[in-house]
Amino acid sequence: MFSSPEASACRVLPVRAAGTPDPRPVPSFDAAPVADEVIVATHRVTYSDRLKVFIGPHEDVDSFLRPLRRMDGHQRYALELTLLPEPMPATDVTATASSARGDLALQCAGSASAMTLRLRTTIDHVTRRYTLGFTGSRLGLPTVYLPHGDADTYVYPEEVFTAEHATEIFRGFFHAGTVPAGLQRREILD
Repeated sequence: MFSSPEASACRVLPVRAAGTPDPRPVPSFDAAPVADEVIVATHRVTYSDRLKVFIGPHEDVDSFLRPLRRMDGHQRYALELTLLPEPMPATDVTATASSARGDLALQCAGSASAMTLRLRTTIDHVTRRYTLGFTGSRLGLPTVYLPHGDADTYVYPEEVFTAEHATEIFRGFFHAGTVPAGLQRREILD
């Protein structure tokens, strides 16, 4: 569902911040950036498996989440926010770093009015993927159809989000490296 082919476009946006040894969670900075500080990237944002943008702690993450409101399920169908293994100077972002999968990522696919959210995490070299959703029963097969690009997915009604709600979850994930505790996780086994 969320393939990660080599990016056809890559752009690094400047982020001014002091380096930090632990990227989880992204620390808040009270001081305004200074011109001679190192430009640091802590996250990669991938739009519809094509455009990749690197952002850091001084970025306004909402500006990178605005495309969620324009997702149509066909041309604009996905967004993935991946935590980089460690903060890196923007000048060190290479093709290898750009295409690396990442151990912690929040993904969405679908349209602004109906999308699914997935969390990918790696613990002790084991990658696990979860579909996120609200509290509810998940009996039988999923019945809600969500097209995204050339693929499609079926989820339960409790696993459908709007762009507005997804923006809040992505914002929290960017700042804290976690999703809200109230969301249920359904592990994807395939």
